[in-house]
Amino acid sequence: MSDTISLIWKLSILAELGVAVRLLLQGLGGEYPALLTACSVLPIKSLFLIAFYSAGDSKVLLFWKAAQPIEWVLYSWVVFELFSRWTRSYRGIGRFGKFLLAGLLAGALIVSIAFSWGEWKALVFAGELRIYFLLNRVTWATLGLFIVFTWLFFRNYPVAVAPNVGRHTRIAAFYYVTVALSEFAFNLTGLKVGAWLNLSLVTISLGCFSAWALLLTRKGQIVPQQQVISTTDKERIEKVNRELLVLMRKFPG
Repeated sequence: MSDTISLIWKLSILAELGVAVRLLLQGLGGEYPALLTACSVLPIKSLFLIAFYSAGDSKVLLFWKAAQPIEWVLYSWVVFELFSRWTRSYRGIGRFGKFLLAGLLAGALIVSIAFSWGEWKALVFAGELRIYFLLNRVTWATLGLFIVFTWLFFRNYPVAVAPNVGRHTRIAAFYYVTVALSEFAFNLTGLKVGAWLNLSLVTISLGCFSAWALLLTRKGQIVPQQQVISTTDKERIEKVNRELLVLMRKFPG
């Protein structure tokens, strides 16, 4: 199975680089700089890991621990960039967008750490490795839930957004959540199903980065004309707007 994992891993690296190239060719590099940066930097990390693994170098673990914070920062930037693409489609959201971001992030963090104690006890690693694996799962779960919560919030408001934003959101939600679930399963089961989980992770990466490369297009950045809103939807939106105005008056400044 190791040969299969290695092959798919290398293909997923090509898919990541493909996203970066496609974004540049489609003129979307400036629109999604976080995704572009992640797909340009993370393949380098993967190539170093593959080289260390192939050579049987003991430094592979040190490199992995040093690279993890960089990966967390890059993937967090991708998520918050995606959130900003949603909020800028809603005129007048203003300061409420910051409170919304904080609220969704806090909710996602609370849910993601709910089962961390069980993982902590189940992890077969000791010392700082245990902390790394738990932090990795919490980070992926928090970001994944944040994307899902963002999508659930904005889908209730019928405002036209660029098709790329919707596609990006669905791909990212699937990617982050499935990676988080895989990490969760690994933390609970240890090395018993490690090979299968590694296979699932590289396969998920290959599929999602291929989807990003194919589905984020120049035409997809054009915002469609606003669809006709029914009377019921108008009344609901006006009601929510009034409630938000009342809520915002409670905050100073």
